[in-house]
This record gives sequence, C-alpha cells and structure tokens, in this order.
Amino acid sequence: MVGTAELKFEAEDAAEITVSGAWNLRERNRSPTDCVAKISSKKSMASVKVRAVNLEAWDSSLVSFLVGIVEVCKAQNSSLDFDGIPAGALKLVDLAETSKAADVQISEKRSKNPLALLIGYLVAAFANSKNFIEFLGETCSAVAAFFKRRVRIRAQEFLVILQDVGVRALPIVALISFLVGLIIAFISILELAQFGASIYVADLVGISMMREMGCIMTGVIMSGRTGAAFAATIGTMVVNDEVDALQTTGFSSVNFLILPRIFALALMMPLLCMFSAFIGIFGGLCAAVIRTDLSITQYCMQTANAVFVNDFLVGIAKGTFFGMLIAIIGCLKGLKCGRSAEDVGLATTAAVVTSITAIIVADAAFAVIFASIGV
Repeated sequence: MVGTAELKFEAEDAAEITVSGAWNLRERNRSPTDCVAKISSKKSMASVKVRAVNLEAWDSSLVSFLVGIVEVCKAQNSSLDFDGIPAGALKLVDLAETSKAADVQISEKRSKNPLALLIGYLVAAFANSKNFIEFLGETCSAVAAFFKRRVRIRAQEFLVILQDVGVRALPIVALISFLVGLIIAFISILELAQFGASIYVADLVGISMMREMGCIMTGVIMSGRTGAAFAATIGTMVVNDEVDALQTTGFSSVNFLILPRIFALALMMPLLCMFSAFIGIFGGLCAAVIRTDLSITQYCMQTANAVFVNDFLVGIAKGTFFGMLIAIIGCLKGLKCGRSAEDVGLATTAAVVTSITAIIVADAAFAVIFASIGV
C-alpha cells in the first residue's frame, strides 16, 4: 500500500493528519505535499495532530514530510502532537531541526556581530601563522638533518615526484609562457612603433620574462597544479589515517612525506622558470617578426644585449624560493586537513589561494630588495 497522508480539519483552527501505508521515495504521491500546502494556506492554526495508522515501512520521505509539518507549525505558532509515529522518525526530525537551528544561529551571529566576525578572522590568522612557523621550523630542522646525513629519503619516490613536478609540467608551462610572451610583445609593439623603436620590443620581453613574468607565471601554474596535488595527496592520507600510521610506527611525516616534495620542487622550479622565460622570449620573437620588420637575427642579438647575467640569477633565485614556498604551503595545508572528503577539497583550495598570494607578496618583496641593492 502506497503511503498516504489524509488531512481532516476538526475545527477551523485544528487539524488532524492520518499517516498510513508504506512510505517510499520511489512512489510519487502528492497527498503529503497537498497536506502541507493546505495547512500553510490557513492564516492561523491552533493545533495540528499527526497520527500513524497502519503505518508500514518508511524511509526519509516520511521524515521530510514530518519536518515540513514542523516548520509550518512553527511559522503559525501552532501546537504539534505526534501519535504513533515511530521513535526513529521522530529522532531524525529532531536532528534535522537541531541542525537548522544551529545554522540559523551561526548565520545570525555572523550577520549581527561584525566585531565577533573580525575577532574570529584575527584568531584564525594568528593560528595559521603559528602553524606555519612551527611547520617551517620543523622542516628546516629536517633539512639540516638531511644535509648532516641523519635523515634519508627514498630515491625511487623522489624521482617519481621529480618527474611529476618537472617533466609533466612542461607542456602547460610552455603554452602559458608562449602566450604571455606573445601578449607582452604585441602590446609593446603598439606603443613602441609610434616612436620608431620597435627594436626595443626584444628588451621588454626578454627582461620581463627573465626577471618577473617567467617566475610569476610558473609559480601560479605550479601552485594550481603541484601545490594543490601535494595538499590533496597528503590530505587524503590524513583522512585515511595513513599519516597517523606513519607516526605510530616511528616514521616522521616531515622526513617521509615533506622533504622529497620540497627538494623536488626547489630543484625543478628554477629550471621551469628559465624554460618559461625562453619560451616567452620565443613568443615575443614570433610576434615581433610577424608585426614588425625585425629579423630573427636582430631580435636575438638585441635580446642578448639587453638580458644580463644578473637577470638570469634573479630568475633562478626567485624560482628556487617560489618552489620551496609552494611545496611548504601545499604540504602544510594537507597535514592540517580535517577528516572528511570535504576537508580535502577545502585544504586543496586553501593551498592554491595561499600559494598564489604568497608568491605575489614575495615577488613584491624581491622587487624592493633588488632595487635597493641595484641588482
């Protein structure tokens, strides 16, 4: 028998609902919806009674119906009485109402108390800074122990990570860098051509790609690709209790999981940044040859005269630092991940956003420092 809900008004402001039959989500029965709609249409209801008669098997469809009745009665300040409803269904109704009440309470606190919201953000920022400093200190200690040959990393795992963060990242880095170099060249040509100085397109593209854009674009790409992968991988291990298992058996999670990733990214990022810079310069070459009367030889010679060893070293230094920054942030977000699948997604998102922000801030700091010392 299909589950039904029969509504009967005992008075103008009193109603009784009789629930019967087998309630199943697969059955399409409009009577529960009609009951809720009819009660809602009343301007005021003093009492509502829900009675179970010959109720058979039930699932969440019954719970959903009861929750709807509860919400209508709360909206109209009506008294509600259950008679014969299974205890399990009533517990689920209470659980749903408690969850909604908690969500409403949190929402009200956030909307009505901005000072508390600001304090919460400051406390969270302090906690994140504290976690980062502690993790950075532990990582530096592990790196020092590695160079003192007190800690070893597995060569096979290191090579796999090295391949993943290096060789497999080349196509996307090449594509983005070529397009960025192309765009810089086209914009430069539009302005410099007005003064008959198209030859200096090579200077602008070469210096910008070698010192700034190559490092920044590679850092952004690796934040979204590798930093997110680190956070997701380690976060999943946290959810599956693999990190706890490592620590229980006496293995350090920093030595076993973090060091190979930091070393791999610190080693490959400078190479990727230089690769990005050269691909960007090639993109500028293509734009200059197409849009101006410059030859390939002229463009290459002008680039060689404009780009110095200092520019190359600046790119190497930035790439190394950005690589370590991305690896540390990605691994930290993964280790601090919660215990659910949703937390893994949140950790991954936080790793990407934090890494990109940290790269931009670090690049600004590098620009100020290098300008101060004349590099």
